[in-house]
Amino acid sequence: MFAPSAFRLVTPGLCRSLTRHYTAAAALKPNVKLLAKLRKETEVSMSKAKEALVQADNDYDKALAWLEADAQASGAKKAQKVAGRTAGEGLVSVASVGAEGGKSRSTIIELNCETDFVARNDVFKALASRIAATSLLLHDTTADGIEHIPVDALLQAPLMPHPDQPQEVADKTIQETIVETIGKLGENITLRRAAVASANGVTAAYLHGGDGSTGKMGGLAAVQPRKVQAVDEAGSQALAKAARQVARQVVGFNPIYLNAEDVPADVLKAEANPEEYLATHVLNKQSFIMNPDQTVAEYVNKAVQDAGIADGAVVSGFVRWQVGEGIEKKENDFASEVQKAAQL
Repeated sequence: MFAPSAFRLVTPGLCRSLTRHYTAAAALKPNVKLLAKLRKETEVSMSKAKEALVQADNDYDKALAWLEADAQASGAKKAQKVAGRTAGEGLVSVASVGAEGGKSRSTIIELNCETDFVARNDVFKALASRIAATSLLLHDTTADGIEHIPVDALLQAPLMPHPDQPQEVADKTIQETIVETIGKLGENITLRRAAVASANGVTAAYLHGGDGSTGKMGGLAAVQPRKVQAVDEAGSQALAKAARQVARQVVGFNPIYLNAEDVPADVLKAEANPEEYLATHVLNKQSFIMNPDQTVAEYVNKAVQDAGIADGAVVSGFVRWQVGEGIEKKENDFASEVQKAAQL
């Protein structure tokens, strides 16, 4: 039992301490309007938004900066923990642009994650679309056909804004944004590959199993006139339509080669029916999806000739990707890790 004198000595100091603590806590209470604005703009949790405003003393810009630093730090830690996990799901994303002088470019990228659940997340979809836009803008190739883009170089590029939000500022690299997204979504995320198609005619992209800018499989096609020439509006429209149809053909029929001469001699030699093999695996020899009586090459040539391009046109390149193809996936890989974590 405390002596009365001791109680009188301790009580005033304790009261002053409690008063100071209460006053400081009250001063650091998050501004409600700023809290709502911060959550809407960043989509962070209520607790994280409150912490940011407290740390920034209700300075909104400082709170945003604090959240970015925190996201990078937590994302980096999470990225280290999940780096060894198989990322065999995800999305492909495409983008296209026409350029002056008739040069046209289209791009395709594959962004992987661990589960289809995350692949359907809007944050992940937006990231894939922004990477495709970045790839398209940064790789202004002059070559015709398909060029594969070095992933390491693309990862260090500033991430361009989403096509629907051009007002965004490109202040982070693709790699930094991927790390930040790992922290948000909790899964391993990797940029697997990227390619760009370019032509003096028209390039086009086609997606399947998605929303128009992202999907589970996609393809690019480049179509150009046989001779360099001025093309009127009807010719341009015919080239564009032909390129779109060829891109659809590529995704639907999965060709391996562009022309018959691209097939290795030993491959044909091993086939019992070489002509059937060519008709199945060579794009220009495949039956056209909309008219099986024509080959793809015949369709493209006739379509543009009918539109006034007398010398016709050719398919100069294509690429087709499907999410996760070639990646060895461990059955129940992610589910087993969740189960182990639950048992801790």
